[in-house]
Amino acid sequence: MRRWGITAFCLGVILVIGSVAVRVVAAPALVRFPLSVDTTTHYTGTATSYTNPATLLPYATPKRQPVSIDRHVKVKSGSFDTAVVDETVTVKTSTATTVESYQYVIDRRTMKMVSDSRQYAFGDPKALMTGAVGAYRVNFSMGTNTKGSYRAFIPEENAYANLVLVEGPHYHADARLTVLDFSSKLDGPVAPYYLAHLKAMGLPMQVTAAQLDPVLRAAGIDVTKALIDVGPRLTPSESKLVAATLAKPVPLHYFFLSSGLVSIEPKTGALIDVHTQQQGVAVQPDLTGAAALQPMLHRYSAIPSVRALSVGLAALAAAKPQVAESYQYTQTVPSSLEAARTARDHASTMNLLEVRAPWAMALLGLLLIGFGAYGWRRGRHGPDVTIGEGPQPMPQPAAHTDAPHVATPSVATTAPPTPTPVPTGAVPSRTYEGV
Repeated sequence: MRRWGITAFCLGVILVIGSVAVRVVAAPALVRFPLSVDTTTHYTGTATSYTNPATLLPYATPKRQPVSIDRHVKVKSGSFDTAVVDETVTVKTSTATTVESYQYVIDRRTMKMVSDSRQYAFGDPKALMTGAVGAYRVNFSMGTNTKGSYRAFIPEENAYANLVLVEGPHYHADARLTVLDFSSKLDGPVAPYYLAHLKAMGLPMQVTAAQLDPVLRAAGIDVTKALIDVGPRLTPSESKLVAATLAKPVPLHYFFLSSGLVSIEPKTGALIDVHTQQQGVAVQPDLTGAAALQPMLHRYSAIPSVRALSVGLAALAAAKPQVAESYQYTQTVPSSLEAARTARDHASTMNLLEVRAPWAMALLGLLLIGFGAYGWRRGRHGPDVTIGEGPQPMPQPAAHTDAPHVATPSVATTAPPTPTPVPTGAVPSRTYEGV
C-alpha cells in the first residue's frame, strides 16, 4: 500500500508540473498561424467612376457598375516562427479585370508582419513593403480586445492605418458568432509599385498644358485670356519663362482612398467581415511648375484676368485630389460563414491546449497526490508486532506414544543413585522425555 501511495503521489506531481508546462510552453508553441491556409474570400458591391481618365474632367453623371472582388490567401512556405503568405486580389467589373498580388511574411504567434526581404508587391523583390512591419493584414492579433492598439496595413500605400473601436463584443447575425468592430481610414499617395500598376492599367502619368486647359476652365481659370491681356507688357525674359512653363508636361499625382469597417473574432483574431465605405483612387495635377509664374503674375495683378489666374492657380494647387474611381463593397454571407467556421475550429483547438488540457492534467494530478498521500499513510500505520528481548522459546508439542504415560523424574542436583541390578532375562522399562 505504501509503495502504491508513493507511486501515485509522484505521478500526481508530474501531472501538475506538466499542466503548467503545457499552458506556459506547449500552448504558445503549438497555437500558431497554420501553414495549411488556402482560402478565397468573395466580396460584391459597386464601382463608381467620377472622372474621365483621358481628360481628367468629371463626368456629368458618375458611371456605376457592379463589381466583384476575390481575395485569395495562401501560405507559400513557413518555419516554426514565420509564414510566407501570398495574397491575390482580383477586381472584376463589366468593362475591366485587374489583379493585384502581394507577398507578406508574418510572425506565426503575434500575426504581425515582420521586416523581411521576401515581403514585396507584384512579384517584384525590389518592391519592398517596408510600411508593413508591425501591422496586420492576413490575420489580426489572437486575443484581440477593446483596449488594444492595432494597425491595419494598406498595401496600395505601403502604410498602415490605426484601427478605431466602433463596437465591443456583439453577435454577428451573418457569421453567427461574437465579434468586435473596428474602423480605419487612410488617404495618402500611392506606393511607387502601385503607381506602376496604375500606369499598366492605362492611367496617364502626366498631361500637357493644352490637355489641362479644360480642367482649368472648369475651375474658373482662363489662361488664354490672361496671357492675351498681359502679353504686350511682358519683357523678353518673362515671355520666355511663360513659353517654357507652358511647354512642360504637368505630372499627375495619384492617391489611394481607404475607409471602412472590419469585424474580428476576438479569440483567434480572424477577419470575419469587411464593409468598405470607400476605396479607390484620386488624382491631382502637380502645379508646382506654375509657381514660377507667380512673381510675374503678382507684378501684373492689376489686370483682372491675370489676378484671377494667379488666385485660381494657387487655389487649384491647394485643392484636394479629385476622386477618379472608387469601390463600395461588402463580404458575401457564405464567405463570412466560412470564415466563422474556421475561426471556431481554431478557437476550439486553442481552448483545448490553453485551458481544457492543462486543467484536466492539474485536476488528475491533484487527485493522484491525494490518493498517494492516503496510501502512504495507511502503509506506514500497518499491524503492530511485539518484539521481546532476545529469542523466545518455541512452544513444545506433547510427545505422542502408544505406551502408558510415565512421569518424568525430576533432575537431581546431586549425583544420581546407583542403579539397582536387573535380574537376567528381564526387560527394563523405559521412560520418554518430551523433545
